Amino acid sequence: MTNPPLPASPRRYVALARPTFLYVMYAMILWAIPLGLIGAVRPAAAREMIRAMTAYLAGLPEPLYALFGTAYLGYTVARQWGKAKGTDQ
Repeated sequence: MTNPPLPASPRRYVALARPTFLYVMYAMILWAIPLGLIGAVRPAAAREMIRAMTAYLAGLPEPLYALFGTAYLGYTVARQWGKAKGTDQ
């Protein structure tokens, strides 16, 4: 299966923003596989890794999560609205 072409944009970063976000999400989901294997062999090490990752994510400020969620949701709504209106392809 081939990937669809990237949207046309004069700025490369804008064209890559959505795919980059998805790749980061895929990586976070796939990280469960090696973590599960480590947990099967060395449960204590896996617990420490999970504790460290949880502490890191809990350390990020709540407004940052809200900003990211709002921006991504706003982009999605605006994109769908543009498609329904016929101005976006």
